[in-house]
Amino acid sequence: MDETQVRMAIDVIKNNGLVEVRIIGDKVYSGYFKNVDKLIDALKPYNRENIYFVFNDIADGCYDRNQQECFQLSKNTTSDADITTRKWLLIDIDPTRPTGVGATDAEKKEARTVGLNVFKFMRDIGFSSPVSADSGNGFHLLYPIFLKNNDENTRLIRDVLQVLDMFFSTSKAKIDTSVFNASRITKLYGTFARKGKDSTDRPHRESRITKVPAEIKPTDISLLKKVSSMMPIPDEKSRWNSYGADQFDLDDFISKHGIQVKERSKYAGGEKYVLDHCLFDSTHTGKDAAIFRLDNGAIGYKCFHNSCSQRRWQDVRRMFEPRAYEYSARSGHQYGTKPEIKKAQAETKGEKFLEMSEIQDIDRSNLVYIRSHFEELDKKIIGFMKGELSIWTGNSSSGKSTVLGQVGLSSVNDGFNVLMYSGELRPNRVKKWLHLQAAGRQFTQPTEYENLFYVPNKYGALIDKWMDGHFFLYNNDYGSEYTQLLADVKERLRKGDIDVVILDNIMTLDLDELGTDMNVQQTSAVKSLSSLAKEFDVHIHVVAHPKKAKTLLRPDDISGSGNIRNLADNIFIVHRVNNDFIRQSNEYFGEAVASHYHDFNNVIEVAKNRDLGVQDYMTGLYFEIESKRMLNDKYENFVYGWQELDSSITVTTVTNREPVLPTIEFKANEKDFMKENVAELPFNIVDKLPF
Repeated sequence: MDETQVRMAIDVIKNNGLVEVRIIGDKVYSGYFKNVDKLIDALKPYNRENIYFVFNDIADGCYDRNQQECFQLSKNTTSDADITTRKWLLIDIDPTRPTGVGATDAEKKEARTVGLNVFKFMRDIGFSSPVSADSGNGFHLLYPIFLKNNDENTRLIRDVLQVLDMFFSTSKAKIDTSVFNASRITKLYGTFARKGKDSTDRPHRESRITKVPAEIKPTDISLLKKVSSMMPIPDEKSRWNSYGADQFDLDDFISKHGIQVKERSKYAGGEKYVLDHCLFDSTHTGKDAAIFRLDNGAIGYKCFHNSCSQRRWQDVRRMFEPRAYEYSARSGHQYGTKPEIKKAQAETKGEKFLEMSEIQDIDRSNLVYIRSHFEELDKKIIGFMKGELSIWTGNSSSGKSTVLGQVGLSSVNDGFNVLMYSGELRPNRVKKWLHLQAAGRQFTQPTEYENLFYVPNKYGALIDKWMDGHFFLYNNDYGSEYTQLLADVKERLRKGDIDVVILDNIMTLDLDELGTDMNVQQTSAVKSLSSLAKEFDVHIHVVAHPKKAKTLLRPDDISGSGNIRNLADNIFIVHRVNNDFIRQSNEYFGEAVASHYHDFNNVIEVAKNRDLGVQDYMTGLYFEIESKRMLNDKYENFVYGWQELDSSITVTTVTNREPVLPTIEFKANEKDFMKENVAELPFNIVDKLPF
């Protein structure tokens, strides 16, 4: 027994509070302890047994049971009803092996690989750092959650474990889904795992805590719900999707469409088909993509590469059977890919006045929408359609440039190419800002100045490599004359590889050649940009500053004439949530409506959307100081594709912190150092290794 490790376990996991320890051998002994010295003394006679402890918080009344500060044979041990707080989410990974024996080194390595995959997945979602442990035969990740002990949270923990089991368990190592109950016991770290005979191949090993984060912070429940929501649900049975009286035949679907399955295995909730490669990107090989069939009939699909992370089973089904969901809402829209669109053959324009039967319907499945990844905005307007023009306005420091920088990065991440002009910032300043947004909070470092962060050069080089060939920034040394910029942009668009153009902002351009009147100048500029979007089939975002307004900013406040607003396909107003916005939005929308958005840091208002007729619609966002990102929720941690790049750059240090929002005091964690040899990992960037 390692007394130091036992003390660490009681200190870190139990915070030196009441702990029940159980000794399990031929008989089961239980003891409740508040004094760690007495616990260690009481354990010494049982050093050859398997020793466990209850890791969640126990009601103080249990201390008065007979086994107080000693071990006794007792039927009265901690039950689920005795737990006051669910303090930890335990993820227990064990290798597959014969029952009643310890693990070989090779088997234990399989469990480590699964554990590291889970760690990386949870980190990228935004979970705070776990306490990590070697259980002797496998590995543990303990995430601080601090939830009430009730039926709802019990179901939540159960669902989270089932999702992780579905995603990551293999035929050689499994995630234990049975550890969801509140009074669950686990190995007392510092004591031995003694299963079967102690042999050279299957030795008895001492369990130990391998890493403790500098600061233990509870994980927000929204992140747990985010993971649990990834569990597939059965499609509603209807004659439109071939789900009738009989169960959908997944095996027949896979065989009929020639989907290559590398490995097929059972897990606690169903069956997993590991594919030879991702169905949406054949370069994603290995074990990165899988189809899941749950026992309840639900089917799921997952690729762990970020560029395909949004793909679901329904997308797979439509790929091979385009009409499978023909009668479901918005079935034809495609996100993040460029569908092959046939060009119309050269022909005359036809009659000037058309009869109804001569008018052809537009096949909306061929329209390309580019998502913003601001979830509520995309749900409402679908995305930014190619061939259209969007105008963005907002008061000073409202976040317009921040939003569009993120839109540009998300476009690149979805496979689209971006051209940007920034009239307010020099290229090096734009690059630093984009680096922060692409990196995210877990790859930024604080400076000595409050709320000022930077991206280490190692990560910046990877971000540059990811963006090169896909994101192009206009060189301001060529001036700000609009007609010259337009000519240069046209020249670049003729290459045919640009999908998105961002002009930030039109007020910084010299428009003198377009006339002497400011309204005429700006109308001419926007008109030419609208034509440009249609001619080259790109989506153009234009920032236009508003006139000073004493009431809530409206489209009429955009500088220039009304023609600008008429020419735009979309108009978005970015608001910063401050006292003025709270007062003005209450007056304009009414407090009952506006108050919903007062807890956010920024709001994007859809003032005009020509395609779907949306207007006066708002979506709230949180601003994260560390990364300069706009977040859908406070703990969102969107992962951009630069993390998937192969690179000779060695990642050495990084901090893993909770997000810093304007209303939250920031406390930086100490640096964590990672091991150098990570050749076995299927991921190239890991901020720290847990074990």
